Amino acid sequence: MQTIPSFIDANGLAQAFSVSTSTIWNWKNPKSRHYRPNFPKPVKVSANATRWPADEVAAYMAELAATREAAQ
Repeated sequence: MQTIPSFIDANGLAQAFSVSTSTIWNWKNPKSRHYRPNFPKPVKVSANATRWPADEVAAYMAELAATREAAQ
């Protein structure tokens, strides 16, 4: 049986990372000085809705935690 992927909106990401929604958009914007090239790419689910795949966000969070562990 195939699982249906879940998605997170910018507000949900902002809450999960304890940052503003502007920061989320800056992390994905290559022209921003806050750009994070390894931040998950969003998916346009409709003309007015952009979401991030939850599994990719979880993997990104795990990557950040691993980086922290390696630095200690």
